[in-house]
Amino acid sequence: MVSNGAKFILDECIERGSNLHDLYDYAVIQINDTHPTMVIPELIRLLVEKGIEMDEAIEIVSKTCAYTNHTILAEALEKWPIEYLEKAVPHLVPIIKVLDEKVRKEYDDESLYIIDKNNNVHMAHIDIHYTFSVNGVASLHTDILKNNELNNFYEIYPEKFNNKTNGITFRRWLMHCNPELTGLIEQLIGDGFKVEAEKLQDLIKYIDDKEVLQKLLDIKHNNKVKLKKYLKNTQNIDIDENSIFDIQIKRLHEYKRQHMNALYVIYKYLQIKKGNIPTTPITIIFGAKAAPAYTIAKDIIHLILCLQQLIDDDEEVSKYLKVVMIENYNVTAAEKLIPACDISEQISLASKEASGTGNMKFMLNGALTLGTEDGANVEIHELVGDDNIFIFGESSEDVIKHYENKDYDPLDFYIKDKTTKEVVDFIVSDEIMNVGNEENLIRLYKEILRKDWFMGLLDFKSYCEKKEEMFKEYEDREKWSKRMLINISKAGYFSSDRTIEEYNDDIWKLK
Repeated sequence: MVSNGAKFILDECIERGSNLHDLYDYAVIQINDTHPTMVIPELIRLLVEKGIEMDEAIEIVSKTCAYTNHTILAEALEKWPIEYLEKAVPHLVPIIKVLDEKVRKEYDDESLYIIDKNNNVHMAHIDIHYTFSVNGVASLHTDILKNNELNNFYEIYPEKFNNKTNGITFRRWLMHCNPELTGLIEQLIGDGFKVEAEKLQDLIKYIDDKEVLQKLLDIKHNNKVKLKKYLKNTQNIDIDENSIFDIQIKRLHEYKRQHMNALYVIYKYLQIKKGNIPTTPITIIFGAKAAPAYTIAKDIIHLILCLQQLIDDDEEVSKYLKVVMIENYNVTAAEKLIPACDISEQISLASKEASGTGNMKFMLNGALTLGTEDGANVEIHELVGDDNIFIFGESSEDVIKHYENKDYDPLDFYIKDKTTKEVVDFIVSDEIMNVGNEENLIRLYKEILRKDWFMGLLDFKSYCEKKEEMFKEYEDREKWSKRMLINISKAGYFSSDRTIEEYNDDIWKLK
């Protein structure tokens, strides 16, 4: 794929007048995560093939390529055994070895090498050494790259590092999937926001307009009715459009902590059983996919489905609480879910979510964020202020310290907190075992108590308290509507128009 792209780029640049020695004046190649890293050695190979000396080819490519880091998770920072590359791309291995040798000559630090002592090739290391720009995708993420994860590289290349906070295609996530809200906004402030998303800020002048605030609530209700019909048609599930819609839709991963949300469902189920009835019924919706080999992800999905069935079969609880797992979750489903959402679940372990974009889509459609101070939640918080977002959990700095000190033990929280113990034990209770698979449930139970690598129990109590606070705040409909308006008005910053403009101003410099 990258070979085809590289050849296309060279052909086009030659056609436009490049002599290839000045390739960087004609093209910029943005390497989007580590997956297309092979474009660097392949482009060097093609330039050498066209008669350019190896050292100059390396310099040309380093001035042409830029790298976006999308995650700090080790599983996504690709490392490939060199023997794999010798089979798959034998013509590139000598170039990769030259690139590594250059680094070794310059720096006596194994952590910077491209080929490590186990003969693994680090794709991100190629990207950082042989590009002119390295960016993260949210302010917190970039700070973590500079200060922690890639600090050794930042020390030698401080000028390369910069931030480009992600954006969303707001025309799709507002105009296309929420035409009623779009119509109201157009009626209030004109249609300039369709071109310049920042003009959504003009909505703030309606903050005390009771009629506008009521219209926002009516539109939200209508979108809930649409979602109700969609779920009836697609899954034959009935949901209550007058309930609070609490939604978590994203890739299923332990760091995104769907299991912590599932533990809250257990908490709420047990509370209702004890007679603590919510003022407004609650519908908790999950949508997610995971890699087929990701066993614990499947166990989390299994638990959610068990809870869905258990609650549906319980007449005492089902009037007040419902759990829905969206089948075959995809963008089409998201276009129905996002406009209908009241509470946007953005509950990743602080420091682990590079950015997130679902948080931006929900915000744009008037949902309020329940989240950790992670990824772009930090910037949402800065924009909307303390009163219009619900933040819980430990800070990224504290989480990073826990990892460094290796001092987090989920059993501490399980033993010390009676509620946490009761909730976790429910995973292997007779009630759940009767509707679920013993192997899946016991494995998840053990995983939470013995590993809990992404610290669900660390933040669980804080999460439950903040969620309960949100449900109480929901009852003041006018105040909630004001918060909705503020979130919508501040969402323009997250337009991908702004993101692309920043990439162009700072990196691409297209005319």
